[in-house]
Amino acid sequence: DDDEEDDDDEEEEEEEEEMNDEEKNTANQPKLLKQKEKLTKSKRNKQKRHKALLTQLQHQKRLKSFHHQLAEVRKHAKDVQRAELLRLRRQTELSRLRDEKKQEPLGKNIWNQLAEKDPIRAPALPVALTEELEEHRGGTLRTVAPKGSLVTDRLESMAARNLIWKKKAEGRRIVQGKRRRKVMGENGTEYLL
Repeated sequence: DDDEEDDDDEEEEEEEEEMNDEEKNTANQPKLLKQKEKLTKSKRNKQKRHKALLTQLQHQKRLKSFHHQLAEVRKHAKDVQRAELLRLRRQTELSRLRDEKKQEPLGKNIWNQLAEKDPIRAPALPVALTEELEEHRGGTLRTVAPKGSLVTDRLESMAARNLIWKKKAEGRRIVQGKRRRKVMGENGTEYLL
């Protein structure tokens, strides 16, 4: 009995060593995949139906996104048409205003134009008021002393008709402290930066 037990122990040890050797070899080699069991006909049909359903759902999803994109294209086309129409309206309005401005004779309403450009430096109208007429000998226009200057009136008229160009009459500004850059803004105004 003892011999048989020793033999059994030795066999078990050998089997364990072989198993360890096999595990070492299989660690280096990729494991073999189990062979798939052969599916029954009903399972194969079920898988086919499932696959067909998935492809149909993907097709419907693509079709839905296509219709959505098509609707977006139509919406963007309408937006572009609206923007184009608005641009044409603005363009015609601007051209109409330019034509009106061109047809307006130059040198007309000089005092109003000067007052619109620079209300602070706008000259007073060269017309005597009714109170001033009454103060001077009888209140006739012949007896009233003229206001303004003929030379400045002529210069303003010529500048309004684009016959001469006026210089900006701004004095030099003295700034204390660090030097600053001068930047020209709209209407010829200077800004110090």
